[in-house]
Amino acid sequence: MKKIVLLFAAILFVVGATMAQTENKSDVLISGGSDDNEVIVKQQMTDDELNESSVSIFDESDDNGVFIDQKGEDLESDVEISYGSSVNGVFVEQRGEDQESDVTITDGSLFNLVVVEQEDEDNDSDVTIADESWGNGVFVSQEGEDNDSDVLIYSDSDGNGVFVSQDGDNLDSDVEIGADSDLNLVGIEQDGENHESDVLIFGDSSFNAVGVSQQGDYSTSDVEISFGSNGNTVDISQK
Repeated sequence: MKKIVLLFAAILFVVGATMAQTENKSDVLISGGSDDNEVIVKQQMTDDELNESSVSIFDESDDNGVFIDQKGEDLESDVEISYGSSVNGVFVEQRGEDQESDVTITDGSLFNLVVVEQEDEDNDSDVTIADESWGNGVFVSQEGEDNDSDVLIYSDSDGNGVFVSQDGDNLDSDVEIGADSDLNLVGIEQDGENHESDVLIFGDSSFNAVGVSQQGDYSTSDVEISFGSNGNTVDISQK
């Protein structure tokens, strides 16, 4: 009898713990030539709980505004602007631990603005601009330790501006520009200890400008320009 009572109590504990691990999930889709919409997503949870936000703007949908505010642990934000969707504004703010932000602009999407702010530890930001997407602006700000930022521009995507600011220790920044992508401007600022910055320009990508500023101890910067890429400018400052 005593064993049965203990087993029943253990089952109740496991069920209760499982139910306590709740999640916030938000999915937003703007498509089919839908213009001038405004979407506001606010997610706040405590303890080891998950906030997920997904925003998709497709099919020549223009002039939309999306605002995402996440607080808590295990934050995930995915933003995709695609299929000729232009002049949209997306603003993501994440505060808490274990943050992940993914921004993708593809398929002829022009003149979009994306702003990502991450504050606390274990920040991860990925930005991809591809497939003849021009004139987009992306601004990423990370404050805290163990920050990671990846920027990829490729497939004839020209005239984009990406600016990343990282403040804290153990900072990692990777920038790749390739496959006939020209006239892009990328700025990276790192402030703290243990910086690492990698810049790769390749595949007939020309006249791009990349600036990297590193302040603090133990800074490392690697730059490679290859495979018919001409007239690029890379400026590295380490203090």
